[in-house]
Amino acid sequence: MSNEKQIEDIISKNKNLILIFVKGTNCGVCHAVENRINSTFQNLYPTLDIHYLEIDNSPMFRGQHLIFTIPTLLLFYENVEIHRESRIIDFHRLNKMIKRLI
Repeated sequence: MSNEKQIEDIISKNKNLILIFVKGTNCGVCHAVENRINSTFQNLYPTLDIHYLEIDNSPMFRGQHLIFTIPTLLLFYENVEIHRESRIIDFHRLNKMIKRLI
């Protein structure tokens, strides 16, 4: 798990595809989605740069990236946010997008 400063550095310095999963400490749905990300995307795309961020400890990141609900999944490519999903994550659509970019 990364902190908000580390995540901002990763976003600004990395030109590759980055997946950032923003979750909450007491969020059951967040834990289920995190398990699905681990089991699906880490196996299918081992080169995908995946980072997890606890939103409870990251008020600046929440404000800068306009995160109003959790779980939220952000995809960055070449320092630009290209995709965002909140609450209900469509893994099929996300998988197609990642496959196209990797």
